[in-house]
Amino acid sequence: MFLSKTRLPHLLAPRDYFCVEQYQRERERLLVPGWHVVGTTDELRSHGDFITRNLFGHPIQVRNFDGQLRAMSNVCAHRHCLLTNQSRGNSPRMSCQYHGWEYGPDGKTRKIPQPKNFTPYPEQGDRIAVHRVETCGQIVFVSIADDGPGLQDFLGEYFEVIQLRFGEQTKQFLNADVEYQANWKVPIENSLEAYHVPSVHAGTFRDDPGEHRSTHIINELSSAFGTPLPFSPHSRLDKFVQRGEATVMRMLGAPVSNEYWQHHVFPNLMMSITDAISLIHYVIPTGPTSSMAVIRQFGNLGTTRHGPRRWLGNFWGGFKGAVTRSIMKEDLGIIPDIQAGLQSSQQAGVLGRCEERIHAFQQYVVARTKVDDR
Repeated sequence: MFLSKTRLPHLLAPRDYFCVEQYQRERERLLVPGWHVVGTTDELRSHGDFITRNLFGHPIQVRNFDGQLRAMSNVCAHRHCLLTNQSRGNSPRMSCQYHGWEYGPDGKTRKIPQPKNFTPYPEQGDRIAVHRVETCGQIVFVSIADDGPGLQDFLGEYFEVIQLRFGEQTKQFLNADVEYQANWKVPIENSLEAYHVPSVHAGTFRDDPGEHRSTHIINELSSAFGTPLPFSPHSRLDKFVQRGEATVMRMLGAPVSNEYWQHHVFPNLMMSITDAISLIHYVIPTGPTSSMAVIRQFGNLGTTRHGPRRWLGNFWGGFKGAVTRSIMKEDLGIIPDIQAGLQSSQQAGVLGRCEERIHAFQQYVVARTKVDDR
């Protein structure tokens, strides 16, 4: 059931989805102080593996140094070039593509070509910024803030959820970095309601669960939506898939609840969870009208470690990854048009009762950006 009895106001004005000043307030007050999903331990399993991200104007590189994960600036201390322009890769040494300066896990230079040109050296040496990096389950988080809570305190109750749902009994089956031609709040708000399902996801879900099959939970710093599976009881395909999923989970020795939950940890971390899969969807703004998402999906392999049942778990994880890609493709088709409409809209907007999680998210944004001209 929904919590609201009436429709709700759209608290963010259309300009808040493209205004440079609003974007800067959100970036500095909501986003920079937090912990950010950059990838998974599966992507950083070997010495020399690295991932790069641009976190709100801060280029970083997360690298495996002999089994130790380190996060550092991806900008050389010499002449400010990006150390690498690759989004991921492997190299035995962390070195700059421009002049070959090399860095160690502490951010200090390890090698400077033609070093006599750079004497005398500073007492602490030339170095790049080092950032905090932690893992929860197989998810890798980075903080670019100089101080603040640790990852467990930051995530609160969701630390254990991520640790369990993306832990050792799961395997990564989907690795997608998605570009959105839209403000960062657009793909988030799109994920917080099922009202668009009949129009946008007619080829996959077909219909939304409806109020009587929906549970909404809204807290100060998060919200959640739950429904029994199948998600769409009117879809024969969805029913068939969910029956298959329950059978596979039982064969793998995993518990079966036949439930779907979608969680939103304010401001920009989302998770979708069933018995078989756990998906993390982390949205990173790249400008006032552009953003990207780190999307990783894991399959539950239960207690099975070897044999044909293990093969079945791998097959089902791959199959569900393909289904998720189809759903993502449907959403990607509509998001640019939402942004285009926002940039020309003269209406304030309105939210239905079924969209109350968006209202809660907008309350969070408005309260923390403290815009005085509303």
